[in-house]
Parts: sequence; structure tokens; C-alpha cells
Amino acid sequence: MKCLAPISPEHVSSLKQQSETGPSYHVVSVELKDSRLFEQVVISQGCVIAVRGHTEIPFESDQIAEMKINHKYRNFRDSGARRARAASA
Repeated sequence: MKCLAPISPEHVSSLKQQSETGPSYHVVSVELKDSRLFEQVVISQGCVIAVRGHTEIPFESDQIAEMKINHKYRNFRDSGARRARAASA
């Protein structure tokens, strides 16, 4: 697995002590030092591997102020736009 954005050893240690969202991954909220908040971030093997709504990781690991497990998993490939169009058709 390609490591897209490694997280700090402190965050890795904290995640290891908590239950996983699924096999080998956690879904967390990430608050950055500039107060931006990302509610659905997938962490696996010590790396950020996906952020809902973004095709690339929109932050660097040194920008993370706080990380909290929330298990808010949804299909990261489904933007919701298809459902909105289908509902209005």
C-alpha cells in the first residue's frame, strides 16, 4: 500500500489503542492547526490514505493539530451527486 501522508508516531500510537473502523483502518476527523476540519479521513498503517471529497490529501501531516476516531465511514468514491440527480429525475 502506498503511504500517501504519514502521520506522527504519537497519532499512530493513539490509534493502535482504539478499535478499528474496519480491517486495518480507522476513520477519523482531523482538525488542522489552521482550524480546518475534515470529518472523514481514512488512516491505515500509519498513513492518511483518503479524505472524503478530495482526490488528493489536502494537508500535510505536520499540519494536524488533533485527530479523533469517529467511524463515520461512507463510500468515498460516491460524491453524492449521482444520488441527487437520480432523486430529481
